[in-house]
Amino acid sequence: MVRSSKLTRAQKDSEIILSWLTNKQSIHTQRQYSYIIQHFLEFTDKDLAQISVEDIQDYLKSLKLRGQKISTIKAKLMVIKSLFSYCLKTGYLPLNPSVLVDNPKVNDTISQKLLSGDDVKLLMDNTNSIRDRLLIRVMFGVGLRVSEAINLTWANFSIDDGRVNLTVVGKGNKQRTVLVRSSIWQELQELRKEGIDYLFTVGERNTPMRRNTAHNMLKRVGKKAGLGDDLSCHWLRHSHATEAIKGGCDLSLLQQSLGHSSITTTQKYLCLRKNEGSGSYVDI
Repeated sequence: MVRSSKLTRAQKDSEIILSWLTNKQSIHTQRQYSYIIQHFLEFTDKDLAQISVEDIQDYLKSLKLRGQKISTIKAKLMVIKSLFSYCLKTGYLPLNPSVLVDNPKVNDTISQKLLSGDDVKLLMDNTNSIRDRLLIRVMFGVGLRVSEAINLTWANFSIDDGRVNLTVVGKGNKQRTVLVRSSIWQELQELRKEGIDYLFTVGERNTPMRRNTAHNMLKRVGKKAGLGDDLSCHWLRHSHATEAIKGGCDLSLLQQSLGHSSITTTQKYLCLRKNEGSGSYVDI
């Protein structure tokens, strides 16, 4: 009996792409990845088996010429690499041209995307609603991703011996539990509405606000507060991490709170403390 070296039944590109996307647990990720691959294939106008190293390089150059950020280009290349790697592992393709394409180098700009506690208070003071003010408070105070924050429901919270625990569903549907300050919990009570499950809703409906709504709100509030209109919700998460470290939070606890799968991701926040040195903590 002749054994097949293929681990997939896919016979055409659309089938292997669907199989690859099915492994992505988040619907948002599936849609985003599908859009990126569709755009890439339209650019090359080739089947996956015909794509060369130069095709991928040309695509990245086109993104750069269109003025896309290096971080965005790197993220799109990561998606392309993921697909080709899957095709190779399943035996759908004999070669993976993406392994010969280097990742574009991204300048570490996190230090330029940090907000102080005073900055965050200024943002909160310039919001137009309790919902927007508390969304900023939660993302900064708890360190949540915007997708995690806008999908919070009252059922995610529990009280244990006077402590407020929050169960967060993060990337890949991974759950983690974080402690919420009682002061934040008390403020959140202002959002309670009978028959409404979500904290941050669209009007009076039991529908969570959209990511774009949150991002646009923060840009508008940032401009009004004099902090610029290029802010993003992720700045609040970055700022939470650096402020926590400054306050003495150890790295393993921060990793647990942020939901990082690798502590290497968390370690990047160790390099962002300007005008400080370890010598300041040694007295001799």
